[in-house]
Amino acid sequence: MSAWLPTFLADELRPAAVDAWVERTGAAILAELPELAQHPDVVDVLTEAVREHWLAFLAAFARPDFEFHLVDAAARVAREVAAHQLPVESLVKVYQAAQQESWTYVTTVVRSIPSDDIDHAAVLIYLWTRAGTWLDQSVGASIEIYHQERNRRVRRVSVQQYEVVQELLNGEPADLRRTSAALGGYPLSVLHTAVVLDSEDGEAVGELEGIAQDAARALGAGRPLVVHPGGRQLWAWFATRERPSVDGLDDLAPALASAGAHLFVGVPGHGPDGFVSSHQEAEQARRLAHDGTTWGRVMRYEEVEVLALLGRGPDVDRFVRRTLGPLAEPGEPTARLRATVSAFLRHGGNVEDAAAELEVHRNTVRYRLARAEELLERPVARAGDELLLAVRHHDLFHCDGQGVRSRSARSSSAPGTSA
Repeated sequence: MSAWLPTFLADELRPAAVDAWVERTGAAILAELPELAQHPDVVDVLTEAVREHWLAFLAAFARPDFEFHLVDAAARVAREVAAHQLPVESLVKVYQAAQQESWTYVTTVVRSIPSDDIDHAAVLIYLWTRAGTWLDQSVGASIEIYHQERNRRVRRVSVQQYEVVQELLNGEPADLRRTSAALGGYPLSVLHTAVVLDSEDGEAVGELEGIAQDAARALGAGRPLVVHPGGRQLWAWFATRERPSVDGLDDLAPALASAGAHLFVGVPGHGPDGFVSSHQEAEQARRLAHDGTTWGRVMRYEEVEVLALLGRGPDVDRFVRRTLGPLAEPGEPTARLRATVSAFLRHGGNVEDAAAELEVHRNTVRYRLARAEELLERPVARAGDELLLAVRHHDLFHCDGQGVRSRSARSSSAPGTSA
């Protein structure tokens, strides 16, 4: 081994031999990844990296303290692959192709050793152990650089898009074509549905973007515009040609619960004004839930619009207490009475529909209504929207999570209350 190694290094360090190595390895990589030919600048730096890798490997090869270091050109390759938005798998395949070519070369070299005094197996193990270590560590270091570059670029784009969105939200004049380009091609002349995602767990914020992608599919929208305003929130907009059905957003409840998050949905609006108004409404729903008690993982502004306009105040609170009387008492039994009253009034006084929504027998609905009328000292049917509004306001702001509300109730609205 000691006699063979100097000769091997001297031969391999000849310029012609280095050029041949670079050409063979580069051809093997392009054969495995022909799409790289569409990115000549990537190919150029890749060629440099193959050359620098080989020279650095040969320099370290004979040293007892064989140490790996990622050559500068290889770091540039990782950054270029990230900059061209190529998947990290492309970077891995580069090294896999180089590894396969290296194995072919090493076995060829070992077979060509003429002397019977050298243990060919020992030489093969020696060569391949060091070559394999170099390639494996190159892959790990390159992937780390790739992700650092991708994250840096994502953060930069995110900051730029946040600034553009803030200009829109502040009502600053904007050229729609340029603004759309600055937002990654998000169209501004269509219908927009805005959502605000808010997580209770700061470490779960990373899950919110996946939920936004799921929301896009539920709304039948394309790629959403996602903006990170900081903290535990995420803003998203979904562009559609027609008004989307938001019922499918309720199916996101399990994912929202897993992330400790809530989803607040604005009313769809058209054009730049709708882009702004829908977000403002989603944010108002979020503030409303923060001030009161949200009853589910998804809150739509159109469900609580009147409640949002009423807000909290001594006069409103007095109205609620006066309207509900004993029906405002805490406890689950009273909460069930309020839920029954709400369902009955929203279904226009139809006991059958109220029972179906609450998943109870119609006689149970009649019993609860009778009990509610005893507490109110007046017929529920005659109270109408005033009573329904008071129940909704109470369950949002005053009941400390004891409001009872079904999924079907969230998709219904009573005339005059948006509730």
